[in-house]
Amino acid sequence: MRVFLDTNILLDVLMNRPGLVADSEAVILNCAAAGHPMFIAWHGLATAYYLLKRGRTEAEAMVEVDKILSWAHVADASDTKARDARALGFGDFEDALQAVSAEACAANYIVTRNITDFAKCTINVLTHQEFLQRFPTA
Repeated sequence: MRVFLDTNILLDVLMNRPGLVADSEAVILNCAAAGHPMFIAWHGLATAYYLLKRGRTEAEAMVEVDKILSWAHVADASDTKARDARALGFGDFEDALQAVSAEACAANYIVTRNITDFAKCTINVLTHQEFLQRFPTA
């Protein structure tokens, strides 16, 4: 199973967001334990780097980026994919970019906190709680 993580799941963990970090981290840990490849969008990694750099040196931020890259794959992006995202007609272009990134990596699921953002998506979309219920820790 290939799992695409919406940027909000990644940021919940990186930013230690109260009330959100536990479930988002559990999704990542469950996937890792089960050997399910996890993917993130390239612009999600850029967003994470930007936020990680606040209050850190470049070297410290890059250590954190390397940690992300130790367990997450970055989905391919291209000019064509950006144009495909634009053509989807999503209310939020950033979500459309994530949807085409998930398609590009042949994800079986997108895990997000906001499933309505992906209403037009052709890939199965689950909240982090739904994912944990459907795929509990082995």
